[in-house]
Amino acid sequence: METSENVITDAPALASNPSSANFWKVWSANSFSNLGDGLYQITLPLLATQLTRSPSLIAALGVMASLPWLIFALQAGGIVDRSDRRKVMLWVNGGRLLILFALTLAVMAGVVSLPMLYVAALLLGIGETLVDTALTSIVPSVVAKERLTWANARLTAAQTVTNTFIGPPLAGYLAGLGFAIATGSSTLMYLLAGFALVLMRGTFHISPQNDSPAERRGWRHLTEGLRFLWKDRLIRDLTLFTASMNLFWSGWGALIVLYAVRPGPMGLSEFEYGIFLTAMAVGGLLGSLVCERLQKSLGTRNALVLDFVGTILLVGVPALTTNPWAVGAAAFFAGMGATIWVILVASIRQRLVPGELLGRVYSASRFISWGIGPIGAALAGLVAEVWGIRTMFAIGGVVSIGLLVLFLSLISPRTLKSSE
Repeated sequence: METSENVITDAPALASNPSSANFWKVWSANSFSNLGDGLYQITLPLLATQLTRSPSLIAALGVMASLPWLIFALQAGGIVDRSDRRKVMLWVNGGRLLILFALTLAVMAGVVSLPMLYVAALLLGIGETLVDTALTSIVPSVVAKERLTWANARLTAAQTVTNTFIGPPLAGYLAGLGFAIATGSSTLMYLLAGFALVLMRGTFHISPQNDSPAERRGWRHLTEGLRFLWKDRLIRDLTLFTASMNLFWSGWGALIVLYAVRPGPMGLSEFEYGIFLTAMAVGGLLGSLVCERLQKSLGTRNALVLDFVGTILLVGVPALTTNPWAVGAAAFFAGMGATIWVILVASIRQRLVPGELLGRVYSASRFISWGIGPIGAALAGLVAEVWGIRTMFAIGGVVSIGLLVLFLSLISPRTLKSSE
């Protein structure tokens, strides 16, 4: 595969030990910001349920949160690839801090409304596109290439623990004390993430040698990552499979709060709902810890298959039962499979994509795979409004089985081996 030459502007030399100081500062910033994400991502839907019980209006919150991956992902990649990636994360976390601080004041004043939550979810989602793109793009600059899976596993483990293990029960507990306490705590996490980024040394900007400033600002620059992705069959196919599964994950994520929290059929309290969601986090943490071992013992393709199995269980089991233990077990397996998929696909992409294109290719993949999120959430809301939430889950389970069969027929072990 041909790659264009690139230069790293003022990038610090990698330490002989891949566990460099800069990597652990990135890891710390990732941990704090994801805990902030985990807090607000649970708090906002819980707050919305205090204002409405309409499935479509609740699902609209998920639409707004995921919409930026559809309308802003390509721009985010362009911004990241022509900027210092550390500074992008620093400034965006500062912006998210201000948004949540303003929302905290609105909650305290008793003037919060659904439109306000929609706007906050949209703006925070825009911030997520920038921070996530900058994070995955900076990793090859702070660890050696042969340790990318090692680094991605640790970053994903931290994200899992903070975003989906600590965040949900903590958000449920804090929301029980007061919604302003929950949003204020999320604000604090972004402040700590910014502090970790300030401590990093060097700049992290990779520039192509031949592009002019005008070319770096044009539409061609923004879509270059999308063109690279579409020409690389493996990256394209993995992206499309990610999008297909995310269609049902987004529907599950948009409506599970109505299904699980009283007066929903599972009958959980806000705090119990937070505990319930940690099942997925526990599975995700386990997946990050065993990912390298499973890849070596099962092979990359069989390790990736676990995500399809998890998705089938995630959306299929709630169609069959309202038992929290059964639905929680399904979420556990889904979390494990999804984490393994994320780590392995990220490592494949980082190995195959030139450094100066990494941000744009990553954002292009998210544009496709996460841009479908608002569509999935909206469709789930409509189906649930007309036929009920369990029907939506049943449809997702059946279609996910078909996706597994298609994956096994299209992706060969030899193709994946060539990317290692």
